Amino acid sequence: MNFWKKLAAVSLTAAMTFTISGCGGTSDSSKKDGASEAGESNSAAVPYDGDFTVGVNDVAEAMGAGWNLGNQLEASIGGMPDETAWSNPVVTQELISAVADAGFTSIRVPVSYLDKINDADGYTVDSAWLDRVEEVVQYCYQEGLYVIINMHGDGYYTVDHGWLLCADDNQDEICAKYEAVWKQIAERFSKYDEHLIFESMNEEFNNTYSDPDPTAYANINKYNQIFVDTVRATGDKNTHRWLLVPGWNTDINYTVGDYGFEMPTDANCTAGESRMMLSVHYYTPWDYCGTEELTGYLWGEYGGNLIKQYRFPKMARPNWGDEAYMDDLFQQLHDKFVVNHIPVVIGEYGAIDKSTAVADFGGQIQSNRAYFDGYVAGKAASLGMIPVYWDNGFNGVYGFGLFDRNTYEQTQPEIISTIIKAVAEKNPQVGMDVEIVYEVEKASEVHAYLGIQTEIYTFRNSYSDASYGASTEHFNTLIKWSEDDEIIDTGAAFTDATITGDGTYSVGVSGYDFSSDSTKLNMLFVSTDFKYYDKIKVSDVVLKCDDTEIPIANPIVMADDAGNMYIELVNIYNTDLAALDYTMPKNSFTIEFTLNNMDAVIG
Repeated sequence: MNFWKKLAAVSLTAAMTFTISGCGGTSDSSKKDGASEAGESNSAAVPYDGDFTVGVNDVAEAMGAGWNLGNQLEASIGGMPDETAWSNPVVTQELISAVADAGFTSIRVPVSYLDKINDADGYTVDSAWLDRVEEVVQYCYQEGLYVIINMHGDGYYTVDHGWLLCADDNQDEICAKYEAVWKQIAERFSKYDEHLIFESMNEEFNNTYSDPDPTAYANINKYNQIFVDTVRATGDKNTHRWLLVPGWNTDINYTVGDYGFEMPTDANCTAGESRMMLSVHYYTPWDYCGTEELTGYLWGEYGGNLIKQYRFPKMARPNWGDEAYMDDLFQQLHDKFVVNHIPVVIGEYGAIDKSTAVADFGGQIQSNRAYFDGYVAGKAASLGMIPVYWDNGFNGVYGFGLFDRNTYEQTQPEIISTIIKAVAEKNPQVGMDVEIVYEVEKASEVHAYLGIQTEIYTFRNSYSDASYGASTEHFNTLIKWSEDDEIIDTGAAFTDATITGDGTYSVGVSGYDFSSDSTKLNMLFVSTDFKYYDKIKVSDVVLKCDDTEIPIANPIVMADDAGNMYIELVNIYNTDLAALDYTMPKNSFTIEFTLNNMDAVIG
């Protein structure tokens, strides 16, 4: 998935703390009874260096339902890959075991190389990084899973130090580097059996969302051919390994249509039959699947039924990209590739969590999401294709997550069970009967808190922040960093609000001369300890800088990274928020606001 599409969810995702019931639950795995520690043997484990092969007529059925280990080994900061860079924890055997126990039989492991490649030393890949990639692959073998590894973020124009850039002029250098890196990857895994699949690249295009540029597309075709030839030339099991290649931006239309895609030749394959696969992604319609707004939250026939039953606005369901649209595209893939012995992998698909769009109907919205995911998976399986769900590790608002990567628990058991059942039965309609119920325990009182960050990073973070929030000793301290990176208590005091119903409340901070070392704010907001509900109305927001009152016409009200209500007044990192005209005070900030419809959380 594109870097920005994935990372935009980081600031707003959260684990929902609702009690969930429904038709789903943890799916039984036919492989094993429980998770294993890394390195332990179990009945599911397969030797990586065995002689296992899987033929073209069996591979789709064998790979079954797939899951992406997204935002992990492809995560990076400043061009340096780091599996925890995008807020996920270190990948463990326990996580992979949980995914297998849920019923998934294939895992796609996106990998970035970027600055792990030493350009000055023949494009040598850091051996420790290859060790870590291999360790994660071994986790998958420990569960008897099929596993796909690729070259993921190296081709993004939006990632620092991306280099596999199909529209750049230095193609000779790019091709030489690409060949060198894949040679090292292939050699590292040459003894691995056909449970391991190589994917050449990910969402490769010129970063322009329009019809493909012919020259850039020709370069993508060239990369795919280099990939195939390089892997085959390394010998051993790589001479018959399954290889997976994409077209322009892994877009179905630009791959099946007459836009220039060419399937690479595979003359050196020793399998005696096809060992080439096609990679495409499916996030259609994007305004349902990925647009981070609490609109477009219903899809397809299921969504239409909700509109009729609960009188949701018709605009809640995008007017394109329904079941018929998907059916047609998937049929084109089948007719052009599957029937010609080229299996198709839907390498990414999914829809983000928009269950807070209508707070009292979060369960129904999630049920619709389960239907969508099940429809993609079931339709793909019915046509002999392999669906691989995109999980970026983030749960709650705008998240794709199905598992908690810290606890290994399923966060969306109904979605998981729908996907598994849809693939097993090859039936896209299995999600039509899913009903998820959200029950929210109301409180007698809830609370609001002022959050702030100055331009020199004197700050108080939000209530739910893991490092400096309410659960830490720093929450009631206006923190200032010393030159030695020590925390200094500025002596300022916070005034928080106890909310017992509809009314006007205020939060503030006082006792510090903010103008003494800063001329502006980076952030100013109100955080809370209660869930964001669309029906709660915020009005009459006024900022006081000392005694100067500034009415706030359009504050942004949304869910924070734990799903709690959040009122944003200043945020230099959010270009959607209008700039605020103010002068840094000598003593205090106060935010006054009025809340209505609080009976959603107070009772």
